[in-house]
Amino acid sequence: MRRFTRRASAARADTSWLTLLGDLVSYVTGAAVVVAALGSTITSLREDIRSREDTVSAVLPGSVSAAVAGLVVAAALAGLLDQLGPVSATPPAAAWWLPLPAARRGLLRGELWRIGLVAVVVSVVLGLPVVLSGARSPTVTGVLLGLACAGLLGAAVTGLLAAAQGAGRGGRVSAAAGLVTVLAVALPALGGTAAHALGAAVGDPPYWLELCLPSSWPVLVAGGSWWLLVPAALLAVAGLVLGDRGLAGLRAGVLRAGGETVQYASASVLSLDTRAIGRALARPVRRGRRPAAFGRVRTAAQAVVASDLAVLTRSPWRWGQLVVGCLLPVLVARTEGLGESPPLVGIAVVLGWALAAVALGEPSRHAQAAPAADRMLPLADREVVRARAVVPLVVLVGVCGVSALLVSQGAGLPVGWLLLGAAAAPAWAGAAVRGGYRPELDWSGPVVSSPMGAVPSGVGATLVRGLDVGVVGTLPFVVALLVGEPTQLLLTVQLGWALLLGAVAVHTAHSSRT
Repeated sequence: MRRFTRRASAARADTSWLTLLGDLVSYVTGAAVVVAALGSTITSLREDIRSREDTVSAVLPGSVSAAVAGLVVAAALAGLLDQLGPVSATPPAAAWWLPLPAARRGLLRGELWRIGLVAVVVSVVLGLPVVLSGARSPTVTGVLLGLACAGLLGAAVTGLLAAAQGAGRGGRVSAAAGLVTVLAVALPALGGTAAHALGAAVGDPPYWLELCLPSSWPVLVAGGSWWLLVPAALLAVAGLVLGDRGLAGLRAGVLRAGGETVQYASASVLSLDTRAIGRALARPVRRGRRPAAFGRVRTAAQAVVASDLAVLTRSPWRWGQLVVGCLLPVLVARTEGLGESPPLVGIAVVLGWALAAVALGEPSRHAQAAPAADRMLPLADREVVRARAVVPLVVLVGVCGVSALLVSQGAGLPVGWLLLGAAAAPAWAGAAVRGGYRPELDWSGPVVSSPMGAVPSGVGATLVRGLDVGVVGTLPFVVALLVGEPTQLLLTVQLGWALLLGAVAVHTAHSSRT
């Protein structure tokens, strides 16, 4: 049946082997250009870092941050594969393959190998910057061997997750992966902050500890520990064998559900709709053990605020995003080589606070997808959108303030940095609401050709809607990082600028809603 399906697909294909070869050459050339540009950028950055003098605030070695990056990449890949299946069957494939009188293990083996190949490619791509930045003196041979180790570990993770899925234990790794990500960012950031406060020095992690973390193996292999390729290969073979044996226990309902999620996420990626990707990979809000009374809620606006607060308190995933968003800039500021560069710290601040704003914009995204619930409230659309901005504003005041305080540790004037960070919260609160209420992609107008296929011409403006307000609203804080002092003028400009942008963001969110 597989041979018949393959021949029938080839007979109806519009492409030839020459076209496929041309596409392959194009992809390889593009990948080589990206690798060369990335390698050149990281190399120049390493040379620039070495030419700088160490600061007293940067106490974490670069190897620690590289290990954290590798652990976060591994946890993200494992969590994504666990949430998507990893083995699944789209509705057409399920209707064609699953009812056949054949062993399910043989039918799904090709799917396992395809997912494994995708995991290998993704592991190599994501492991490239980690290997280049983690190895002290990277060579071409060492980097290639490190990327090979990353690919083997990606194949091992795929096989082990497929085995867990076949045993009926799928869907449990993603929560653990999220916890690992939070701890991997929080512990070094807080540890580096404590070490700087105590005046202690933090050395490189011991070799035995790096061996206990397989996510550090690609960096170790690039550094000269080539023998780690042997256990990585053994893990890949063992994982794929276990995953192949577990295919026989997969149920049709699980395969169909995973296939629908994969199909939805794939279509969202091809259409560059980031909000649809988030909906496809969203985790359900946990129901409370006790029903919320909301005894102090008296008005409709208070009901909106209370519901947003309930969504946040019952979403551990969002709390993890807030912690990572708060401490990611701190980790960069405490890392040797990165903390000496205020532009890099500013970029980390924007990324961290953007992650926190995305976490707090979940109620707005739900309201945009299902507006019927809000329209039943005795409130005008403008008032509903304003109420949606209350919880993000209050939470971001704490997140941005604490993050700015920890980032500026050792720079003096801690109260000024705390107030300066909190003053940027209105801009990011408006960005959360504006991004949540952004309109759907308009496919009725002209489309443009892209590597992802045909996309609407205004897709770029839609993707950055909300993020633009937050980035522009953080410019005074970034200027303070470059100057090195939170002056009274910068504090006044930051507060007024953020309030203005936040108000504009809420107004434009209401306009797009109506």
